[in-house]
Amino acid sequence: MKKSIKTISTLRLLSIFVGILILIAPLSSAFAGPKAPRVKVMTRNLYLGADIFKVATALPENVTDAVADVYNTMLYTNFWARAEAIADEIMYNDPEVVGLQEVSTFYKQTPGDFLMGNPVQASTVVIDFYTVLNTALEARGLFYTAYITTNSDVEVPMTDFSAGSPYYSDVRMVDNDVLLVKANYDSSQVLLTTPYDTNNYQNNLAIDIAGTLVTFTRGFVIVNADIKGTEFRVVSTHLEVRSAEGSVFRVFQAAQMQELTGILSLLATYDAEPVPVIMLGDFNSSHEDVPGVYDPRGANISYVPPYMQAVAGGYLDTWLLQANPNKPIYDDGYTSGFDEYIDNPLDTLETRIDHVFLDKGNLELKKSRSEIVGNESTDMVPIGPAEDPEYMLWPSDHAGVVSRLMFF
Repeated sequence: MKKSIKTISTLRLLSIFVGILILIAPLSSAFAGPKAPRVKVMTRNLYLGADIFKVATALPENVTDAVADVYNTMLYTNFWARAEAIADEIMYNDPEVVGLQEVSTFYKQTPGDFLMGNPVQASTVVIDFYTVLNTALEARGLFYTAYITTNSDVEVPMTDFSAGSPYYSDVRMVDNDVLLVKANYDSSQVLLTTPYDTNNYQNNLAIDIAGTLVTFTRGFVIVNADIKGTEFRVVSTHLEVRSAEGSVFRVFQAAQMQELTGILSLLATYDAEPVPVIMLGDFNSSHEDVPGVYDPRGANISYVPPYMQAVAGGYLDTWLLQANPNKPIYDDGYTSGFDEYIDNPLDTLETRIDHVFLDKGNLELKKSRSEIVGNESTDMVPIGPAEDPEYMLWPSDHAGVVSRLMFF
């Protein structure tokens, strides 16, 4: 009888204990509060496949040959193969947002009619970088919503030997900036009013090519995205090239950065509360850049490099957030630039011009970790016998940056 009473008492105690646990569980969840915001982002310049400025520097009588050189180099650098490596990078790192630059589309028209004075725009697609990359992503089970800004749309004639004897074809290149957001997150492109309803910069460099003034339009994409319950304003952009100190290129890239930060500041005035901003891109500007002067014929035009503008505007360079205060990390994190043919496994990167900039908004940053991708020879893409280095390509002429940001 005593044994039976002990058993009943034990059962009662267990039931009371379980009841207490049931009551405590929801209370502990309530006191835990919402999960700390975190986001993983990536910036990647895809590389259009050749040095297009060879056309700009060619003598007028050599322009069509220079265009052919660029076009054939683009085919050689084989984005069809490189896209597989970049898709692998995205799959491995699993970013919520990816900023892409130099997302090109090439068209060809044969025979060309550009030199006949009444050209019809080339419309036969040779390669569409976005479609090729997106196909590779979807094959890996990765689905992103794409927001696209179209920048330069340039068509030029080229000497074409593909039929065995020279004639002329027309080649058209369309440049895009793209921002990818995971398809399961709510996101929408920020609609801007005139003059920025096309998401292109107002300050763009124009270059004379064989007597025709060609404008290299640059642009940006701005998206508001709800990432795991936290709103972020994310930007992807590609500023004008860096070139030498005191060059006109630096004037235009500085003006473009000033436009972009001005737009972001204006957008912030409409927010009910501060929204954290993440700028991704090929800013073509390094922490080593200093203010300078462009002085053609005494014009004396001063400029402040984009990197300095970002930092002065309160943006954090996420690469530096992981620095050991006793050991500067300026000597790593390089993202540019492999040579035009991207086929030398011994080639090295020399500058850090691709960045992830952060304005924390109403959040407090707890931890940041960044890494460079696509910068090891093991990342190279086989386009022939794997044992032959001659048939390997870097995924791009740039490396990419992945940043993991965790907030309180």
